[in-house]
Amino acid sequence: MKHLIRLLSLILCAALCLGVCAASAETLPEIGSELTFGHYEQDEDLTNGQEPIEWIVLDVDEENQKAFLLSKYCLETKVVYPERVPMYWGASTLREWMNGEFLNAAFTAEEQEKILTTTVTNENPHGMKGAGADTEDKLYLLSHEEILHYFPEQSSRMAYATEHAKAQGCTIGETTGACRWWLRTTGARKMDMWGVRVDGRLTAYGMQDVDWPTNTVRPVFWMDYSK
Repeated sequence: MKHLIRLLSLILCAALCLGVCAASAETLPEIGSELTFGHYEQDEDLTNGQEPIEWIVLDVDEENQKAFLLSKYCLETKVVYPERVPMYWGASTLREWMNGEFLNAAFTAEEQEKILTTTVTNENPHGMKGAGADTEDKLYLLSHEEILHYFPEQSSRMAYATEHAKAQGCTIGETTGACRWWLRTTGARKMDMWGVRVDGRLTAYGMQDVDWPTNTVRPVFWMDYSK
């Protein structure tokens, strides 16, 4: 009898522990759903503070309890690199800005703990030394391959700039109202990067020079839901 009571107690303790663990982890969102996380200036009205950043859930990894998020809007107008020279994601000033100044401006220390460091794979279409090396990033851009996977339809790739990004001079389509946004894959030439046009078409050349000043930024990252 004593052995039975002890066994039941152990089972009850184990169940309680599992319940506590499950309660402490957030529920994974559904693919295609939207959520807010972090804050950044978006309406270009500095008197009312930063606005919550909206994200679209592109993917979920149930086994590792994480979700892949893409900003709903294009948050900034930025060059990939300030000079028109052969360039790639790993050496770009845009990558440095996203994982430094932007990361610290948009997310609290507590929020940054939920942004996972990801081993980002990079393509090397021109055989540039170092261009295809993996990078370790918290925030990054979609690749040419990834956008084809997550947005196979042209119209689904159209994105819209915040008032803040517009104020920095980004290109806005006259008929669509959408803007151009960067990808991280090197384009047709060594000084180009792939990107998305105002009508959703992908482009690797033309207004895609790494120092082109009117393309925008749409960050992606993996969020940790296990904590």
